[in-house]
Amino acid sequence: MSAQRRPNRMNQDIEQELARRLDAAKREHKSAEVQIAGTLYRLVPVDVEVETTDGPTAGYDPQRALAAVEAGFGAFKTMDVDAFLADMLEAREQETTGHSF
Repeated sequence: MSAQRRPNRMNQDIEQELARRLDAAKREHKSAEVQIAGTLYRLVPVDVEVETTDGPTAGYDPQRALAAVEAGFGAFKTMDVDAFLADMLEAREQETTGHSF
């Protein structure tokens, strides 16, 4: 008698509920959350971009970032670059001990 591995299948009702939650999350561009035995799990389809972190890149939108860069284009056109760099150097020297610039 050989011990064949049985596929790890979950109850069809549970599978259908998870599929329903994933579909709803996909429509809303969110992650699906399921609580099992008091622990909250976040289900994220691999083929969908979903925010899964509160980190600094969580809400990154490349088109919005590009629009912001384009909107600021030319903002420093009239800036005195030499005066700005002198101010930056002075600020660094005041805040940094033991280093020479």
